[in-house]
Amino acid sequence: MTVAHRAVAGSAIADTRLVAPAEPLAHAPVARLRLRPGDRALVAPGELVHIGQPLLTQARETVLLEVPVRGDLGDRPPGTELDLTQLQSAKGSGRDQPRPGDRAYLLYVGTDRIARVVLARSPMTLTSPIDGVAEEVTASHISLRASGVGLRAPVGWGQPVVGRVILAVASPDTELRSGAVDISAAGGILVAGARLDIEALTRARAIGVAGIICGGVVGRELQQLDESDVRQRAALHTVSPFAILALDGFGRRPIPTLAWDLLAAAAADERVVGILPDARLAVVGGDPSTLPLSSWPSDAVRVSAGDGAGRAGRLVGLAGPVRRPGGIYQSSGYVAFGATADSPAGRRLVALADLERLG
Repeated sequence: MTVAHRAVAGSAIADTRLVAPAEPLAHAPVARLRLRPGDRALVAPGELVHIGQPLLTQARETVLLEVPVRGDLGDRPPGTELDLTQLQSAKGSGRDQPRPGDRAYLLYVGTDRIARVVLARSPMTLTSPIDGVAEEVTASHISLRASGVGLRAPVGWGQPVVGRVILAVASPDTELRSGAVDISAAGGILVAGARLDIEALTRARAIGVAGIICGGVVGRELQQLDESDVRQRAALHTVSPFAILALDGFGRRPIPTLAWDLLAAAAADERVVGILPDARLAVVGGDPSTLPLSSWPSDAVRVSAGDGAGRAGRLVGLAGPVRRPGGIYQSSGYVAFGATADSPAGRRLVALADLERLG
């Protein structure tokens, strides 16, 4: 590191090869959807999948039964659909007993010769939010190879949704307020910037927004959404599909620069984006080569962690090992930032480990 520092001592631009590159946009990404006990895939391996095509049936309510093995029940493979007449000897009473309209699936047969069977009730059909092909279909998951450009995220919540891209904020570090959400966004995917408050989230669901893509989200807001969903499912109310994808984790986190560029280009081109929360993935449909993505200079970097996370600037020099809080020494560099809504322009010392290369 000291040699690199000496090499650029008289240079105005540092060698950005010392900075790790930003995670690239995923072309034709693979999305893996989890199948819970009682769910049933409606596609086969190798089948072409289109937006709006039924993908799987999901039970709003499931009941686990224990059934003594009789006849050929012990010879059937897991996932086999059973006739309800085979479950007359099931243990339990009341709501745990099979009802007309229930679908029964064998989970496994234990060493005690007791078969564990799941009853699926009140099924709902989930449709595909993306175009692609089903690469793998098993009892536990469906793998889809999507057509388009994918954005990976650490946090996803909700059900698969699709809608047109709508920029609800002016910059990736701006918070979405409830007053900025209007009825024209119904059926769309809102790009919400750094984070959204609970009032904006509630209003978006109420007017029929399909999903929200943001930089960060607060855990308690997801917990409130979970509790609301549980109450509606318990009452067997129809729940409109809704999804949240936080591209940079929890808290107030600006949308990563490359992701913002892609979403802004998709909004200008009036494209649709599909969100698969289970796979923590958003897919912008269409031919990626026709998107007018902006290009970054070779010295462009983004702060990925620590103070100023999410800001983009230019790496203008290397400072060598610098003592940081806690007594450790980290290789650092000088980054020139432009002015934003929250921070003035200026030059700061940032650890190279907290930077990612955009150029």
